[in-house]
Amino acid sequence: MQKNQTKLSVGHGGAALKHVTFEAGAKKMSEKLKNGTAESFFANAADPLHAAFEAKAVIHSGPGGMPLMGKEARDYLEAVAEQPRNGKTLAYLHVPFCETRCLYCMFYQNPYSKEASSVFARNLVREIELWSDKAAMNSHPVHAVYFGGGTPTALEPEDLKTVLTAVNRYLPLANDCEITIEGRIHNFGDDKIEAALEGGANRFSLGVQTFDDRVRQSVMRVDGRDAILSRLDKLISYDEAAVVIDLIYGFPWQTMEVWEDDIRTAQSLKLDGVDCYQLNVFEKSPLAKYIANGKLPPAADTAMKADMFALSVERFTNAQWRRLSNNHWGQTMRERNIYNALGKGACDCLAFGCGAGGRLQGNSFMMERRLAEWEKVLEGGEKPVGMLMKPGKHWHLMRTLSSEMESGRINLAHIEKQFGVPVRALTEDVIAQWIDAGLMHRVDDWLVQTIAGQYWHVTLAQLLIGLVGMRLSAGAVNERPAGNAAVFSGEKPAHG
Repeated sequence: MQKNQTKLSVGHGGAALKHVTFEAGAKKMSEKLKNGTAESFFANAADPLHAAFEAKAVIHSGPGGMPLMGKEARDYLEAVAEQPRNGKTLAYLHVPFCETRCLYCMFYQNPYSKEASSVFARNLVREIELWSDKAAMNSHPVHAVYFGGGTPTALEPEDLKTVLTAVNRYLPLANDCEITIEGRIHNFGDDKIEAALEGGANRFSLGVQTFDDRVRQSVMRVDGRDAILSRLDKLISYDEAAVVIDLIYGFPWQTMEVWEDDIRTAQSLKLDGVDCYQLNVFEKSPLAKYIANGKLPPAADTAMKADMFALSVERFTNAQWRRLSNNHWGQTMRERNIYNALGKGACDCLAFGCGAGGRLQGNSFMMERRLAEWEKVLEGGEKPVGMLMKPGKHWHLMRTLSSEMESGRINLAHIEKQFGVPVRALTEDVIAQWIDAGLMHRVDDWLVQTIAGQYWHVTLAQLLIGLVGMRLSAGAVNERPAGNAAVFSGEKPAHG
């Protein structure tokens, strides 16, 4: 266990601030920060693990930007695509189909059918081909490719292999490129596994979420514990790719004992890695409606989820798994977690498929989420971009702050030298309070998160970039150059 770890609590009493949905909690956090005082960024020192802040501030931390929509976004990105890439690069392919909808999920887009799989695969290859002559596509190696969704493993075997073949043909893959297929156990037969492996996939990330049959059935997961274990054993037996699973803590009916069994079961398997995520109950999700109508008991509150997180850290640490990020653990050296590690930062990410999100030269963009519109724009010979966010002046700095916090430690002195922005002076009062509150401690130039800080790391990251952006826009410190780094000007940035 790490220094300053907060002891697990059995009874939370009034320490936990309950919010029915994620949005309700995020709204409270947003309102609190509007006054712009240092105190509004401070943490609750009385109970940092369970109640450091009102609630989780955002799903994923990161800076904002200036939005462009539809045709304007497409034209702008076409110009950006003429610029060559450099540095580490990712590619993301989105498969917008699911055979069923899980109650908690907000990524459901379209029902699946074999015909839809075939049509989508052909169109996805067309989209990949569309940029084959662009500098943004072919100027530098791609280091990780991720098939997300939706449910990529819902695609028919021949369609999965067709898209993978196009990825290998048109993308300049690094010779050690990580190629991940995300999916679920249901309907992931040997034919699909073998098609993915033949197509070059070398990593599978499967959303198990929980092994408990009661919890699974309550949120409409299809297969039971025995089927999951059987399919995982079969996938692992190929011994040709890393096998990683997601676990979620905080479901209705998921007691601490159930969560402990989920961890223990995962550790008993020959997995390469495990991700542990906390449940977010979104106001428009079926799960929120089920809870509101009394069809399911409430999900875990903030305090219980904090204890569940702390238990996962204790169990995986004691089992000698490698810590790859605050939420991700590796059991073998085969698991590298490249896509997830780089994706939180400032690197470029090519994107393909209905609903896919990417980033080029700091411009974040998303493909059309409506399948018919995505197909229509593609038919017209254009990349079907639905929206784009032009970055603010200090976007690279902000993404670096965000990604470093994800790792559980951050070195502001290094970042200050890299960007020429005096981030230590801009944040020293709030950082000092976070240290006093037990969220982090100093190790030389490093700020290392405690267990409480790790649990709240997304909120800490968003508060940190919000604080820096606010004080930069106010000209809170004097201009200061730093070698060849960008010079801090004190001018108001466009949304950070």
